[in-house]
Amino acid sequence: SQAGEAEGAQRWSPACALPEQGFWFPPTVFTGVAQSHRIAREEIFGPVLSVLTFRTPGEAIEKANNTPYGLSAGVWSEKGSRVLWMAERLRAGVVWANTFNKFDPAAPFGGYKESGFGREGGRHGLEAYLR
Repeated sequence: SQAGEAEGAQRWSPACALPEQGFWFPPTVFTGVAQSHRIAREEIFGPVLSVLTFRTPGEAIEKANNTPYGLSAGVWSEKGSRVLWMAERLRAGVVWANTFNKFDPAAPFGGYKESGFGREGGRHGLEAYLR
């Protein structure tokens, strides 16, 4: 969180009780995030959301793909054609439409680029064990 604030992003975290033992971090939202900020470029495995703005779906695709990672993506739209257009262009292991983190056990899951290793789930996840 210090890196995000040092680069100029605005941090918001609710006041909440955290366990005294272990490594805990409050849910955090960063606004005013630029594509060049570390919190926009690196994977953060925690309850942290970096918000970047865009004007067109094409600009959103460009910003989303401008990373060495690609574990997952989510698209929210009332237009099914826009969801499909964006999903086709996003470079991510899985793209959810109007939801997030919902899995079908028959569908493969895995990252893209430097996220993840291979596939798990479904027939694709079993192929590595059947060769």
